[in-house]
Amino acid sequence: MYKIAAAAAACLTLVAGAAPAGAAPDTGPGTARLRIAWTAGPAAAGIQTAPVYLAGSTYHVEGVADPEKLRSLTRVVRRDAGTGRRLPFATGAVESIAGYPPVADGRSLFVTTFREETRLWAFHPDGRVLWSRNQPGELYPHRPLRAGPYLITASKSGCDVECDHNTVFAWHADDGRPAWSYRLPGGYLSLAAAGHVAVRTDTLTVLDAGTGERLWSRPAEAGGIAVDGTHVYVADGSLRAYRVADGSLAWTGEDAGYTAAYPSRYGIFATAGQRLAAYDLTGRRRWWSGIHPRTTLTVDTGVVYFQQSPTRHNAGPAYLVSMRASNGAVLSRVRIWGRPSVGDVAVGGGRVFTKALLEKIVAFAPA
Repeated sequence: MYKIAAAAAACLTLVAGAAPAGAAPDTGPGTARLRIAWTAGPAAAGIQTAPVYLAGSTYHVEGVADPEKLRSLTRVVRRDAGTGRRLPFATGAVESIAGYPPVADGRSLFVTTFREETRLWAFHPDGRVLWSRNQPGELYPHRPLRAGPYLITASKSGCDVECDHNTVFAWHADDGRPAWSYRLPGGYLSLAAAGHVAVRTDTLTVLDAGTGERLWSRPAEAGGIAVDGTHVYVADGSLRAYRVADGSLAWTGEDAGYTAAYPSRYGIFATAGQRLAAYDLTGRRRWWSGIHPRTTLTVDTGVVYFQQSPTRHNAGPAYLVSMRASNGAVLSRVRIWGRPSVGDVAVGGGRVFTKALLEKIVAFAPA
């Protein structure tokens, strides 16, 4: 019972650890105003993850009702990105206690399932299994991340009330071969990956993504982390950038209660409870806005996307907001539905996708 509760809590806690936004090639609608193109749902056992985009389709994980109520089942659902029509996905439902957000890299879809053990899956766009492998460890605490040719994952081991240690793994994304692993102390773990791998436990540790070699470590406070090819960013009130090469402090932004950072080719974005700010690569703040996101940011084609809704239950509708990355100007604010919502945003094929809680997938097109 502890394993189930702990894994679910870890998934919820670590979703806020920001992966680098805007790292993939730009595929969004850019500065166009948006409208709802289609919606799909609800699922009988709930839509568990926001959609991702791959090769003309969207993919999300949803629950599957077990008639005998003995198993916890999930499946990947594929839809045509243009119309929302459901498309075949060759692999059916599998046992998993939670729907972990999938990751796409332009060629393959990566999904994690967990029951008594963690299993990593790589799928072709049509759902055929490219490879599948069990991951060592007792608990799976983080979604897969891409770092160049590698898939980066993590696990917790030696768990009773607390876990003895965490392990970060790198796998060859094309065939699932293990590349390296790195063991850290137990406790809270936050993970970010791009050209390097950044891990926060009681320290901030930076690893070479190709070899797993530790480049440097330093004491770390609570807060979000992110990494790109040149810096590791820590958002724990202020926003700080450390040089990837040696861990030296490159610059410090203002202390505005920041909790997450998002590096992109359009600048560095940071969020707090009531604030969204943009910094250039030298640490100069370019703009800030009082329109605060309820979800992670997605940055694509010069636009920042996120969901916005009231923090109080049933206090008002949820919106998809798009803002110009260069100056914070609001480009579009489209109502998703009449209740508050939380859901990450994906971009691809000139469209934008998100979900409304557990109930529906929503796609947006240029108005």
